[in-house]
Amino acid sequence: MKDDFCYFENHECKYYPCHKGSDNINCMFCFCPFYTFANCPGNPAFIEKNGVKIKKCTDCLFPHLKDNYSKVISLLKARSVAEENLKKYVHGGESSRRIKYDFSVNVNPLGMPAKVKTAIKKSVKTTSLYPDQKCLNLKNAIAVKKHVGQDNVLVGNGASDLITLLARWLQSQRKTRILLLAPTFGGYERALLGCNIKPKYYDLKKERGFALTRDFLSCVTDDLDAIFLCNPNNPTSSLIEEGLLREIVELCAAKNIILVADECFMDFVDKKNAGVCKYIGAHKNIVLINAFTKIYAMAGLRLGYALCSDSSIVKQMEFLQSEWNVSSLAQAAGLEALTQESYLKKTIRLIERERIFLEGELSLLGMKVYPSDANFILVETKENVFEKLLNAGILVRDCSDFKNLGKGFIRIAIQTRRKNIILLSALKKVLKENDRR
Repeated sequence: MKDDFCYFENHECKYYPCHKGSDNINCMFCFCPFYTFANCPGNPAFIEKNGVKIKKCTDCLFPHLKDNYSKVISLLKARSVAEENLKKYVHGGESSRRIKYDFSVNVNPLGMPAKVKTAIKKSVKTTSLYPDQKCLNLKNAIAVKKHVGQDNVLVGNGASDLITLLARWLQSQRKTRILLLAPTFGGYERALLGCNIKPKYYDLKKERGFALTRDFLSCVTDDLDAIFLCNPNNPTSSLIEEGLLREIVELCAAKNIILVADECFMDFVDKKNAGVCKYIGAHKNIVLINAFTKIYAMAGLRLGYALCSDSSIVKQMEFLQSEWNVSSLAQAAGLEALTQESYLKKTIRLIERERIFLEGELSLLGMKVYPSDANFILVETKENVFEKLLNAGILVRDCSDFKNLGKGFIRIAIQTRRKNIILLSALKKVLKENDRR
């Protein structure tokens, strides 16, 4: 700690002024809420002062300047969530009805790879032991795969866990001016509102197919602290054009704006080097979030990761994380999943073929089909189609709860040809019944 830091003096402390003056001793006992934490990030060392052993924090992540003290407190003091922020959020796969075919969840139709299942079974014998809290083996495997350092990787209990963790970190840094797209994944808003952060929104235009266009650049303003981009976007399934993405990256870097890129569906995209991963090394303001959930059909295991070339951000987020929050089963599954190259190629071929098939057939049924780049399709149809499909035992994602969408918008996960034909047959029947009325 530097001599010129403004410490918070506790004159009642019997050791005062041990942390004052030019001897550079920073006891922290008087005022640091991290002081008693076993895993305090300050690398505390015990030293002797006037015959008494005290802690000196040599490498604190949160230097105790007056401007930073509130950040430290906010990490440990739970803030009550405003009543108006406690809204209900709905996700795919949620229904109290008996479902035969689920098109509401965008997981890989090939199912979990066989070798991943084997890895999980083998790791069952380790479940009586605590999992590796730091996920070191998995971190290293992800780092090698993504060409980043191990210190630039954070493993979490699914992408949603990491999004919530990131919201807490933003709150702790007083970074509360956040911009979201609309429509987009509701988990960002939920995580931010849970930290009493009310985001602003950029409206994607229906007449432009809900695609992000260059108009967005004018909204990347100096007053922003962070921008969340889902790429490909959920529920629109649209990929940000590469040139525009590069401009956004450069503009955010120039304005010191944190760019959060959720790329949970990027592995379904048949475009090499798409996304922001290639920019991470040169830009410390990028946080990339991805998950094993969708691409490896591991939704029940919960496993995701974040990448950021600013290792201090990774370290701070890791400190906020719950201990042992990634199970040994999930870690074993993740390690094996990262080796499944042929499975990924087979997945992309299947999704590309079935996307073309479904888009064509849905259009022939008279539905408005929005351009898709991922493993799901946004469709606009009659208002009662969702309920009628549900009555037939088929669940699609009702998108009426997304901002800028409404009744009649549904999201359809791309499945195998057999299941896709079953869906199309049910849709034809539903639409024919509507025409009779």
